[in-house]
Amino acid sequence: MAMKIFVEDTIPFGEDYFSTIGAVSSYASQTLKPSDLRDCDYLVVRSTTSVTPALLKEARHLKLVTTATAGINHMDINYLNKAGIQWNSAAGCNAVAVAEYVISALLRAALDKRLDWPDITVGIIGAGNVGTALTRHLRELGIRHKLCDPIKQATGDKRNFVTMEEALACDVVTLHVPFTRGGPHATEKMIGHNALAGLLPTQVLINACRGEVIDEAALQTCSERSDAPTFILDVFNNEPDIDMHTLQLAWLATPHIAGHSVEGKARGTQMAYEQVCRTMGLTPTLALTDFLATEEPVELCLSSPDAPQLDLHDLSRVWFSVYDIQDDDRHFRQGMAESNQFTSLRKHYRIRRECSAYTLLLPHELSAGIRRQLNGLGFNIRTNRPL
Repeated sequence: MAMKIFVEDTIPFGEDYFSTIGAVSSYASQTLKPSDLRDCDYLVVRSTTSVTPALLKEARHLKLVTTATAGINHMDINYLNKAGIQWNSAAGCNAVAVAEYVISALLRAALDKRLDWPDITVGIIGAGNVGTALTRHLRELGIRHKLCDPIKQATGDKRNFVTMEEALACDVVTLHVPFTRGGPHATEKMIGHNALAGLLPTQVLINACRGEVIDEAALQTCSERSDAPTFILDVFNNEPDIDMHTLQLAWLATPHIAGHSVEGKARGTQMAYEQVCRTMGLTPTLALTDFLATEEPVELCLSSPDAPQLDLHDLSRVWFSVYDIQDDDRHFRQGMAESNQFTSLRKHYRIRRECSAYTLLLPHELSAGIRRQLNGLGFNIRTNRPL
């Protein structure tokens, strides 16, 4: 008898993946009832489904609950452990997308003279999948960075870590921590009055993890200063009913879409599929390349192709041909000005591909340094020198 798999209908390619290994039932988010799961063997969700004891009270055959998202705040992990139900997530599926979002934000800030590119230091608070992906991107660009993660430091991670105070003193402070309440390293309101009061007008604070990590009331107070820092916000308190005043205070703002690349979403499905396969004792036969189309080459001309590395303007020209955070900021503000469209803007977010989906078609040869940088950032390169 085929295994019964329930798959949330917003999961990209969900039916295509899971119908190859079981009998799939799709459901719309927030419509799932306990009685639906009586004969369910595997439950595949996104963050819009709250996995609670109440939902699972009739799930007698459930072997695995997995989420095709990086976060697990919507899952009652303690209950799943006590009930002996395996669980998993797609941790890291959107790490590259978030890192690319941050790079786009940094380039916009540099072009606006808010940062002195490339002579900046980026303080990364949170050295998990996203923080690690961001360090790789910054390293390729020759941008100095410092990592702060007391939990990883305490567990023996061999990377060089700095204190929170040192990270908060960097030109850019970017937050990539999970949302946790309680304990010695709780992240709820981790950036509060004291941290915000110490930021200078020359600094940029980016939040692309969870809105509750920043004390929003303290942020609003900080923004009243004549020497307030620059805020770039992808996440807010109380989503989707966000405080419009906070949106207005952000220099750049987006509706919780930093990780919403096509690859990030599809990679979450791929990871969930592989987890279900492993639990079933099957060998996965599908891969991302079975579903994602190849993008048309992007034709570009760099002003200094023989330079040792990309300067700000050439890097911006390359980056914005793929992803420009300013487009998302403009669309977000327009949508919110008309009505609260936060949920719709997030759910119907435009198609955004990661750098690895693109081949850059250049009319000239590149220096070894620039070629190495572009390859390291994920781009494919083709050059056609004129005769």
